[in-house]
Amino acid sequence: MKAILVNQTLRQTPSIACVPSKSSFMRRAIAAIKRYAGRWSRRYQLRQSLYEMDTRLVEKDIGLPHGSLVEEAHKPFWRE
Repeated sequence: MKAILVNQTLRQTPSIACVPSKSSFMRRAIAAIKRYAGRWSRRYQLRQSLYEMDTRLVEKDIGLPHGSLVEEAHKPFWRE
């Protein structure tokens, strides 16, 4: 009879241990949202500053092809 109890306990333990709690899921979800929000905020600020620059001078100074900074400035913040 003792062997049966041990086997039942072993069968139940993995299923309980594999189920994540709702609070850990929420913490991970909130952390992911914060990472994306930070990334998007930085892209938005960078692209806003590109709008304010004289792109022809900057492209000439750093050797980029004409129009590449304008193209980057017009991208939505969620695109890389």
